[in-house]
Amino acid sequence: MTISRLDLDGLGSPVAIAARIHALMQDMPMAVPLEELCRDLDIASIDEIQTSGFEAALVMDANKAAGGILVAAGRTRQRRRYSIGHELGHFLIPTHMPRPGHGFECSLDDFHLLDPREQDRRKRIEAEANRFAAALLMPKHRIWASTASRRPSLGEIARMAGEFDVSKEAMARAYVEAHREPIAVVILQHGRIQRMYRDQANFPWLAPRIGHTVPDGSIAHAHQVKVAELTDAEECEPDVWFNERDARRVDVLTEQLLGQQNGFAMLLLHAELIDEDEAE
Repeated sequence: MTISRLDLDGLGSPVAIAARIHALMQDMPMAVPLEELCRDLDIASIDEIQTSGFEAALVMDANKAAGGILVAAGRTRQRRRYSIGHELGHFLIPTHMPRPGHGFECSLDDFHLLDPREQDRRKRIEAEANRFAAALLMPKHRIWASTASRRPSLGEIARMAGEFDVSKEAMARAYVEAHREPIAVVILQHGRIQRMYRDQANFPWLAPRIGHTVPDGSIAHAHQVKVAELTDAEECEPDVWFNERDARRVDVLTEQLLGQQNGFAMLLLHAELIDEDEAE
């Protein structure tokens, strides 16, 4: 079945637009055929370009009658797919209109913006485009259908990243948001915290800050994990990652570590919580 922008008329929410696409194309494979979808939705071209000025860009006329997407050359297929999904979000979300004389040129940092409540307009619309890309490429209902076990696992994140044809980090962000257990994923490089994604509704606030070394007491502190090495889940003292009050809310905290290239590693935290009344 083909789809057109008329099918999306009246929708403004990034997640609602992505959900409508999936509702209309229920036979879509796990790895969304993104370029075919873009053609149906009036993206006339997707081209790679040698540039260091941006990661991806959207070129369009003032009325959004049609558009084209530019992607920085030399990126992995998974990063390219996410970039295309992000720019398609800018194109489909009605309120995303660039300032006069400016297009959408998005940096790698823009792809890490996730909070749609940002006061800064530019950051807010980048976060909305990311929410669209995640909901299109990794919708919650498909994550739930693909989850083999209720207990969270980095091995499961890696497997699902292959099924959805996205990067492990993009999959980890969506997995954290979709999973029914209180979890968080911490991205490390050479032992320093680069990014943190947590279940904001249930997982306690993480005390360490971006740029700090991984705290002493974590399995990642001294573990020289190899590329693609996946550790077993190990218990960790809650006060390693949480302040005193939040640590009292955690009955059991486990960590699991996955080694990646260029000194990167991914750390999964799983908290088994106790009732707030018991924690006081």
